[in-house]
Amino acid sequence: MEQKMNNRNRVFRQAAMAGVVALAGAGFASSAWAGMMPHGYVKCYGIAKAHQNQCMSIGGITRGSATTNGNPDAWLGVPKGVCLKIVGSSLTPGK
Repeated sequence: MEQKMNNRNRVFRQAAMAGVVALAGAGFASSAWAGMMPHGYVKCYGIAKAHQNQCMSIGGITRGSATTNGNPDAWLGVPKGVCLKIVGSSLTPGK
C-alpha cells in the first residue's frame, strides 16, 4: 500500500515538473517573439535553421524569415555561455 502511494506521489511530482518546464518554455517563446530576451540569454547568430530564427539583425526582417540554415545574420536566444560552444556560431551578426 505504501509503495503505491510513493509511486503516485512520484508520478504527480514528475507531471507537475513537466508542466512547470512547459510553462517556462512557453513564457520564453512569447517574450522572445516579442523582441525581449529573458535575463541570462544572449543572441547567438548563425545557428538558426531556415525559417526558425527569432529575428534578423539587418534590415529589420522579422522572425522566421531566414531562408537558409546557418544564416550569419539570423539569431536565436540561448543561455549565456552556450553560443560559442556551437559550431558556426557568433555573438555578432555576419561572422
